[in-house]
Amino acid sequence: MCCGSRRSAWRTAAAQPARRAPSQKPLRDSRDESPPPSPAGPFASVQLRREGAPIRVAGPQTGQIYIFTEAEPVQAVDARDALVLAHSPSFRRL
Repeated sequence: MCCGSRRSAWRTAAAQPARRAPSQKPLRDSRDESPPPSPAGPFASVQLRREGAPIRVAGPQTGQIYIFTEAEPVQAVDARDALVLAHSPSFRRL
């Protein structure tokens, strides 16, 4: 097969719209549904108190951002994150 034959075959294929195989599911529109539940399931929250200067902390297990300020020193923290954060002298479990 020479280059010209390949080129014309490529042009023919490029001109046709892409077809989805019947077995493929359509892409999900994020506006259609609420987000799926976490595969690990729901976790309880724990109240942690932080005294002192305001701080922004990323949960070591979940990556959730917790912001402790002088006005709001108590925050509900995912229990998985609280296990690690409570070992710090800066935080106290309620």
